[in-house]
Amino acid sequence: MAKHRGFKMFVADHMLRWYIFAVSFASVVLEASGDCPERCVCHLDQVPSTVVCVKQGLNEFPDNLSDSVQHLDLSGNVLEELSDRVTLYYNLEYLNLARNRLAALPSNLQTLSKLERLDLSGNSFTSVSEVESISQLASLKILYFSGNPISSLDGLTSPSLQALDFSHCMVKEFVNVSLSGLPVLSTLSLAGNPIRLMQNPKSISLRWLDVSDCRLNYLEPDTLRGLPNLEELRLSNNPTLVFSTRYDTLTHGNLKRLDVSRCNLDRPGLHGFPMLTHAKLSRNMIRLLPNQIFAKNKELQQITLAGNGLDVLNKTALAGLAKLEILDLSSNSLQNIHWGVLKENVNLKLVNLSYNSLFEFPNLTTSTSLLDLSANLITNFKSDVLSAMPNLRTLNLGNNRVIAIPDHLESPSLTSLSLKQNRLVELNNESFDLLPNLVKIDLSGNRLTAAPPKSVFSENPLLQRIYLEDNPWRCDCEHIYDIYVYLTEPPGKTSGQSLICQSPSNISGFSWESACHDTWTGPNFNSKDKAWGMILVSILTMVIVFGSIVSLRHAMKMKRQAHLERQELERAEARERLRLLQRRTQTEEEFIEQPPVPRVNPLELIGPPSYEEAVHMPRLAHSMDGLDTISMESGPTHFLGSVDNLRSKKRRTRRPRKRTLSDENLAKREERREIRRRRASLERNQSTNDLGDSAQSPLDSTTETTANRTLLSRRPKIKSDSQSDEGAKTRPRPLTPAARHKKRRGNAKNGHSSDDEDSDANNGIVPNIVYKSNSGLVIKSLAREPRSGYRPTAPESDF
Repeated sequence: MAKHRGFKMFVADHMLRWYIFAVSFASVVLEASGDCPERCVCHLDQVPSTVVCVKQGLNEFPDNLSDSVQHLDLSGNVLEELSDRVTLYYNLEYLNLARNRLAALPSNLQTLSKLERLDLSGNSFTSVSEVESISQLASLKILYFSGNPISSLDGLTSPSLQALDFSHCMVKEFVNVSLSGLPVLSTLSLAGNPIRLMQNPKSISLRWLDVSDCRLNYLEPDTLRGLPNLEELRLSNNPTLVFSTRYDTLTHGNLKRLDVSRCNLDRPGLHGFPMLTHAKLSRNMIRLLPNQIFAKNKELQQITLAGNGLDVLNKTALAGLAKLEILDLSSNSLQNIHWGVLKENVNLKLVNLSYNSLFEFPNLTTSTSLLDLSANLITNFKSDVLSAMPNLRTLNLGNNRVIAIPDHLESPSLTSLSLKQNRLVELNNESFDLLPNLVKIDLSGNRLTAAPPKSVFSENPLLQRIYLEDNPWRCDCEHIYDIYVYLTEPPGKTSGQSLICQSPSNISGFSWESACHDTWTGPNFNSKDKAWGMILVSILTMVIVFGSIVSLRHAMKMKRQAHLERQELERAEARERLRLLQRRTQTEEEFIEQPPVPRVNPLELIGPPSYEEAVHMPRLAHSMDGLDTISMESGPTHFLGSVDNLRSKKRRTRRPRKRTLSDENLAKREERREIRRRRASLERNQSTNDLGDSAQSPLDSTTETTANRTLLSRRPKIKSDSQSDEGAKTRPRPLTPAARHKKRRGNAKNGHSSDDEDSDANNGIVPNIVYKSNSGLVIKSLAREPRSGYRPTAPESDF
């Protein structure tokens, strides 16, 4: 048997390991496919890692969740069934499934071993059996189950649950077996359930119970006997609840806090709770507090009896409450309070008597530090009413009917006094003399018309705030200046904009400062602070003058420095100009010292230049035909074809012409070159012969004349109008580039020269032609420049 049992344990252990491995593998697969589902917000890098999918209309459990998620919020969706995939996220600590349509939980939640908080509120669970799987959650501490239509707690089990919210469900009974499956439950809320019967519930661990807003009617004296460790019980807003009668009352030996406000109690009924420290009994039907009604509640520290309709407070009603600190008797109908009712409450710190019907200031003997008497009917009080309150620091008399503050109101400990919304018409000079520690006083909303003199607050050196707004002030500018300065000088005790004039009518609605500005700043205004104002104005003027002088000196210094820098810059520029001028002068002197380059006058170019002269002459941009015409006009002579004019003109670039040369064309080109070389040789020989002769022979002159005639005959003739008209009718079409080239080759073959080819006729020699112009000037025509650029030398002309 032992071996068989050990084998079973071995198998179970291995199966558990395989299950964990499978869960881990599935988590890895899910994490690899994606970490954050669509329509969700993921914070996986923070601690704890969170995924929020609130109100996204999800009807299925989201996929692609990271297995490292710790807080998952799926509230506000339409989930009708919780998938088993939720069990794969074993790191979950908080799962929120509130406000969905879930009716059951998965049967196996054992893998969610770290889950501490589970929110199932606002779903459709109708029975505890539908959530019985929460018993498998070993770490579950808090369960929210409110708003589900479930009628009973019986059968709910969880070994670790500490707090359960079962409010606003359909629970009708709270009996002894309701909490039997929750051994460590300490906090339970059943508020808002239609519970009518509360009969001996049992729980050793329960410490906090809320059964408010239910339908409880009566509680038996032993109702809480099964809850021995209960410390706080809330029974508020049960309109028909009664738990105490003349003969018996609800009892509990350890209860410390009880809230039974807005119930149907006609008496406090607290003598069954000897350890009670806080009791809220407001809004009940308690009309009377009998003598020593709280005698058995020695530990009571706070009592709230507001809104019960009490009209009398007996002398010994609060006797025996030595630890009482807070007493709230507001919103009752108290008209008289005995002076010694609070005498035994030596630890009292706050007494609230507001919203009652007190006509006189109660002459109390108490150690309280705060007394609230607002919203009563008090019209006046004596100056010694605070003498029996040695620890009083705050007194609130707002919203009463006080007409005047008595003189010499004495309280050495009072720091805050509120008299707002009363009927005060004036302040006496001695009203606050015996309040040396007064720090704040509120006089707003009264009927003060005359501004109080500054001496009213002369004995209150610690005063920091004075509230005077909402009063019908009469602005007499000459008399209110001193108090205005006292109230608004830094640190201001009140806001200047809160002081509004009511009269005279011409300044009604204006602030004190606006209404009295002209008067306070006028020349005839004699105030005590005028001298100080003059001193301040003088100091301010001196500061402005000193600042102006310093700034002017600085500006002059900067201007002088800028002037010096500008002068230095001008000197540097002058030195640079002088250096450039010297360099230019030196260059000109060097240029003058060089021998001038000989320049040939165009008038001397009647004959062709020599070889040496042609070498030194610049190359012409145009043909020599442009130098044949000379313009003789009034003024200086202008040579149309001079070298200077040719230089100034823009040289027209000749577009390179592509030619396809055949063997025949190459042969013809070589033949033309040979002819040009022969002509050049002949011209050089003739030039040499001409230079050797001292005079020209008659034969040469005849030859020259004949040549001139031949040249003139080759020049274009002017046609008559008839010829021009006839030629215009029969004018041939312009030649194409190919036709012009063909014509040029034909002329060269027949011995005739063109402008682009040889420029000389008669064996390449064209004699100079001499003719006279109208002015009598002898002009000698120039030979045309050959295309090769060669010019034959000729003897110099006599003119």
